[in-house]
Amino acid sequence: MPKIYNSLKGGYSYIYKHDILLLMQYNLMDGKLQANEKNFPIMAITAIYMRTKEEALNDKCELVRYDKEKFEELKNRVESKTSNMTQHNRKHRLIKKTLDEVFEKVKQLLPVNSHDPEFTELRKHLQKFHQQTPVSQNVKYFENIINVMDIILTDFDAFIAANPSLFRNGNDDKETLVVRLFDEVKCKHVFCYELMEELERCGCNTVKLEEAIQAKDPTYSLLFQDVFNLLDGNPNIHFIAIPLPRTRKRAVWIPAVDGHYCISARDLVFEFVAWAVVKGLFQGATDEQRDNLMGILKGLRYLLDGYNNGYRMVLETDVNRIRKQIVDKCKAHGIAQPEHFKDVRRVIYCDTTEDGLKAELKYLGVDKVFPEILELADDIFKKPELKALRETDAYQTVENCQIQCIINRAGFAEFFVHSNTWYVR
Repeated sequence: MPKIYNSLKGGYSYIYKHDILLLMQYNLMDGKLQANEKNFPIMAITAIYMRTKEEALNDKCELVRYDKEKFEELKNRVESKTSNMTQHNRKHRLIKKTLDEVFEKVKQLLPVNSHDPEFTELRKHLQKFHQQTPVSQNVKYFENIINVMDIILTDFDAFIAANPSLFRNGNDDKETLVVRLFDEVKCKHVFCYELMEELERCGCNTVKLEEAIQAKDPTYSLLFQDVFNLLDGNPNIHFIAIPLPRTRKRAVWIPAVDGHYCISARDLVFEFVAWAVVKGLFQGATDEQRDNLMGILKGLRYLLDGYNNGYRMVLETDVNRIRKQIVDKCKAHGIAQPEHFKDVRRVIYCDTTEDGLKAELKYLGVDKVFPEILELADDIFKKPELKALRETDAYQTVENCQIQCIINRAGFAEFFVHSNTWYVR
């Protein structure tokens, strides 16, 4: 289900334009047309249609007001028509009962994709389904697919035609500014270029903001509390709270500048620290190996300093460059995953006490690398402020202890501490 975001003012709901088509497809397969093997052809053909319609957005990131009722009406209308379809009211029938006939009929329903004008992907999908379920032996099944797709795409086309502003670049509302507010634990901030674009689009005064961000890169952001000092008058701004998504160890890319993507500088540093732990680079390391690897990780400090100075996001191109630099430095110092790499043993799930945790850290050989880690293993069971390190997954707790030792030694703790709780990203 695509993510729906809320504005701080008025509690309005917003959605990324590039997620609207995904929402339509999700609603389609979440109803009576279940996402099962029988409906795989419908899912595949709908996906081809969606990719073609996405071209109009040119990878630009825009948020638009989300009207739940409007999408529910579309879903119900399509479900009603497909449910009431009978043998007698079907528009399309197969005469030759061949794969080519099916291909031609479906192709007529689809818009032309500039990257695949010959409908190569469509033919591949249909060929696969034909091999599993030959057309000549399953005529009614393929007729059903064609007729259901006709209903779906006809209604989708009508919905797009009736709501053009949802499916193209640009915002027609000159009275309301829409600006993303990145909601992190340690701060809330906005991209200056987005704020500037919206102010200019709505004809607002931008003198103060221009002076404040002269010579700044596109990823420069302002703290939320500082934004209002740079606005003239009282523009109607809808700040849309965007929590930064992340998995356990990795950040999730978010749309940035004109088709580019970025992640938080804090998340990027954390990801590299977690990578060193997962790869076992500290397992049984000598003092020299440990110090060399710590030196490489400490070299990421400039990203965290930049975070404090307004550069809180890192573009994908820079992430790739930094990742290559770290790998090259590790190779230069002979740092690699140990030949006898040890994974956390399943026994840790049977003994989740301090003693069990310390036994596993010793087994991995990180107690010699980080002598303080055994004391930390004790502390996370005793000190409330370290409770966040002791997750329900005992495997993760073993990794957390190593990550925390690296963060402490690298001098990064201030960026990952919030109130009295450690290990917050």
